[in-house]
Amino acid sequence: MVVISLGYNSTLAVTKEDAMILAGIFERAHKWEEKWVSKADSETGESHYLYYAYPQDDMPSMKIVHDRIYEMAKLAGKPISKS
Repeated sequence: MVVISLGYNSTLAVTKEDAMILAGIFERAHKWEEKWVSKADSETGESHYLYYAYPQDDMPSMKIVHDRIYEMAKLAGKPISKS
C-alpha cells in the first residue's frame, strides 16, 4: 500500500497501482486558488473572487506502507476522538 498526504488533515491509503495513476494525475494537475476581494479592496467597488490556475511546484508526499501494517490499521478502524 501507498499512503499519500494531500494536505494538513487529508491522508489516503491506496494500492501501488492506484498510486502510480494518481502520481501521473498530480504531475499534470495545476494548482487552483480563489481569493476573495472585498468592496473596500476592490478597484471596481464591488466584492468578487479572483481565480488563479498555475503549475504546481510541490507534489503530495507518498510513502510505502507494508501490507501487514495497513491491514492492522484497517482492523483498528477510525480513531475515537477525545472531546
